[in-house]
Amino acid sequence: LEANQRLYINLFKNYLPYQSPYNTGSTGMKTGPGKVFISLQYLHLTQVIEVQMTHNQVFGMELIWRDPRLTWDPASNNNISYIYVRLRDLWMPEMTACESSSFSGLTSERRQKAKVNSTGHVEVFLIGHASFICEFAVQNFPFDQHWCFYCFALPSYEDNELIFVDGHPTSQSVLDSSEWKMTFHGSRYKTNHLTHKKDPTKIYFDLLLSRRSNFWIYLIIIPAFLIGFLILLGLFFGKDRNNLNASVDLGLIAFASFTFIIGILADSLPQSESISIIGWYILYELLIITLAILTVSLHGALSSAAMAGYTWWSGE
Repeated sequence: LEANQRLYINLFKNYLPYQSPYNTGSTGMKTGPGKVFISLQYLHLTQVIEVQMTHNQVFGMELIWRDPRLTWDPASNNNISYIYVRLRDLWMPEMTACESSSFSGLTSERRQKAKVNSTGHVEVFLIGHASFICEFAVQNFPFDQHWCFYCFALPSYEDNELIFVDGHPTSQSVLDSSEWKMTFHGSRYKTNHLTHKKDPTKIYFDLLLSRRSNFWIYLIIIPAFLIGFLILLGLFFGKDRNNLNASVDLGLIAFASFTFIIGILADSLPQSESISIIGWYILYELLIITLAILTVSLHGALSSAAMAGYTWWSGE
């Protein structure tokens, strides 16, 4: 215990946690830029808000970086190879979630501990929450898939000072939701579209979100088909199939039912210039019902006129 205290006092005697060792022009010129190893070990999709073009995520990540001010010789310090200190007592790379509407940590900085190795490498596990932006193309709804991402950046540093490196964790837990299946597809750097140069201060972790379509199949598509089928059955084989008022009543019932379904879709999907598959499905079903009502009504009118001895071509 005394050896730990002496080591701690020696390390932090002149240590300034708010001063970065990687923000000077001479840093990293000989050995290259400093590296922040980032390993996503826990991913949890909590909510997808398509209307707002966001997906909410809770994630757990391990960060490893080297602070050259925190090095010592274990042989001269009672063979101590690492110590645990409070995270707020250490300098930490200024990291933020890019292309997100909100970002916050779920662990208390006051209680958070970090492992400091004798080589100066600092290891810390952080849990955070963010709402990342993702463009949802709904043309194939409800059988759609979307490429989304986690995005993290080091906004205060140049690429010759401090960069991200994917730590490739040995184990990873991916939790999705009842509506969405989430698959992790590795990492990549941000590419400048003008220079075609990769920016290692900004790292993306690609995700594939696939919609579980069973809900929409069993609660929207099949009921809509049955409603349309029953309407057509009543129009062509009902007792009052040649009655114009009865046909219009069935049509109004169909439109009222489909209006309820359209309301559900409007609340669930973003407003887009493209109509989804299920939108075309409902539109075609409404057109079929409308044509059926017109056909049955016209047939009923012509049949009634024929029974009364009226012919439209002679007007008598």
